[in-house]
Amino acid sequence: MKTEAGTAATTGAGAARRAAGIGSRLSARRKRQLAGWLFLAPAIAYLLFAFALPIVYNVMLSFEQTSPATIANFTAPFAGLDNYRAIFDDPTSRSAIFRTLEFTVLSLVFQFIIGFSLALLFSLRFPGRTLARSLIIVPWLLPLIVTGVIFRFMFQATGGAINQLLMNLHLADHPIQWLNDPDLALWTILIANIWLGIPFFTLLLYSALQDVPLEVKEAAIIDGAGPWQRLRLVIVPIILPVIEVTLLLGFVFTVKVFDLVIGLTGGGPANSTQLITTWSYNLSFQQFSFGQGAALNNVLLVLALICAPLYLWLSRGSLRSSWGAGK
Repeated sequence: MKTEAGTAATTGAGAARRAAGIGSRLSARRKRQLAGWLFLAPAIAYLLFAFALPIVYNVMLSFEQTSPATIANFTAPFAGLDNYRAIFDDPTSRSAIFRTLEFTVLSLVFQFIIGFSLALLFSLRFPGRTLARSLIIVPWLLPLIVTGVIFRFMFQATGGAINQLLMNLHLADHPIQWLNDPDLALWTILIANIWLGIPFFTLLLYSALQDVPLEVKEAAIIDGAGPWQRLRLVIVPIILPVIEVTLLLGFVFTVKVFDLVIGLTGGGPANSTQLITTWSYNLSFQQFSFGQGAALNNVLLVLALICAPLYLWLSRGSLRSSWGAGK
């Protein structure tokens, strides 16, 4: 009996120790989890106040009938979808939406073509390559508003560098109204934005080209592939994930361009260069139609949320096709 009692006591003590060990491990795990949440708390608070709160407030404004008085009081009558109907019925708002899409697509096409060409060029060995790679980031050193003012002086009709150059080369008989002609003003902004985006595309694509394995290039050469075949069938499929990320980031940066337009044309002439960002600013802070400005901003948000996943889905489809062709 004593032996059985001793065995039971020993078993009970072991179970108690195991339970205590499990409890201490759970307690340590909870402490680690709590410590992790405490470290994340500042970042979460920053995301809430810097991103989530403005987005929620902008959505609320878009459904309210706002005025300077209601903005000061933080309360306004509910307007339903009136603000959205107003912007879609407004010809200037509709033009700003379509113009933003056109501006974004053309910018990305030219930025990618020029940036990829420069990345391929910098992958070659030639004298001054390091200096050229350093100079390519010059557009990034200037604030967007400063770049807009510089291009404004370059493209101005009287005394502008572009007109002087064209007339000296006998390509133009008289000064061209780059910034005052509604048909040319948007192209002027497009040229400036392409110039700004080339360094971004060049550096990212150049970095991707450096990660292409040398043995893969050599194997393609041994198999008899020419330069164009190596680029199309070997290099591009390998760096395609970087290309899609670069284009996606370029889309995000381009669709929200604001400073450049304000510095160059201010949205004129005759609203011919108004984009979603500039026209929503005009509605909100010049016409004090805060609800319509917020609604137009939400159109931009929805556009980004729709186009970005759609582009990634299409890009991944082409990537899978490339891998299948390679196999």
